[in-house]
Amino acid sequence: MNKNEIVKKYAQDEESRLLLARVLDKLEESEKKNIPTFTRFCNQQQRSLAENMLITDGRSRHFFWGGYEGAERTVLVFFPDYLEPEQVIQDDEYCPLAFIRAEYPADSGLSHRDFLGSLMGAGIKRETVGDILVTEKSCDLIVLKEILPFLINNLESVGRVKIKTAIISAGLLQIPEEKVLLLKDTVASLRLDSVVAAGFNLSRTKAGEYVESGKVMLNSLECDKTDKTVAEGDTLSLRGFGKIKLQEVGGLSKKGRQSIVIKKYV
Repeated sequence: MNKNEIVKKYAQDEESRLLLARVLDKLEESEKKNIPTFTRFCNQQQRSLAENMLITDGRSRHFFWGGYEGAERTVLVFFPDYLEPEQVIQDDEYCPLAFIRAEYPADSGLSHRDFLGSLMGAGIKRETVGDILVTEKSCDLIVLKEILPFLINNLESVGRVKIKTAIISAGLLQIPEEKVLLLKDTVASLRLDSVVAAGFNLSRTKAGEYVESGKVMLNSLECDKTDKTVAEGDTLSLRGFGKIKLQEVGGLSKKGRQSIVIKKYV
């Protein structure tokens, strides 16, 4: 199967086709030159599309990385057999990412939206910026190395707030604590409609209607099959209701129902 056939098989629209074509170009470059290569930042939906294609194809040595475990936005890295992922991440020669801390007064009230707006207003493309980690007095930016000099030299304020920037290492990133609820429940099975019903406090009938109408995303990809099996670690989102993760699958209850633990993002 050639590249065009592979892209057509997995892409859902023109944007997806362009994404997957770029992914295959990076894979080809890595294999031909025997060097590590990387894409620009992918959101979770783009990552799922690329991962689905690569896992099914089964040829490449690759991993996704966004600077820390659990990053929302990640680059896709292809690497040759003389390297391991840890070497790519830790060696400055190979690592594609850079990390910037912006500091400001605690009462500034700056938000993720403020930083994103300032970056876009400065002409920075979204695909060159990873997660934006905002705390009370600072914001850590994960970016592609190629834009690091521009940001260090030009990012002096966000809105009307003056900031002070410095380069930091990945190990110094300040990750905001997740706001989640843990829900323990039992379901008749791990069908998509059953897990959606449990996670969003819906009847199974109503959950099924949402699934069939295309309002449910499984691992960032639309899924309209109510009987699709959900696995431990899968994330689900329901338009208008939020996002959940099937955190843990336990044993069967005395009534034969499957015990589960769901992480609900709040």
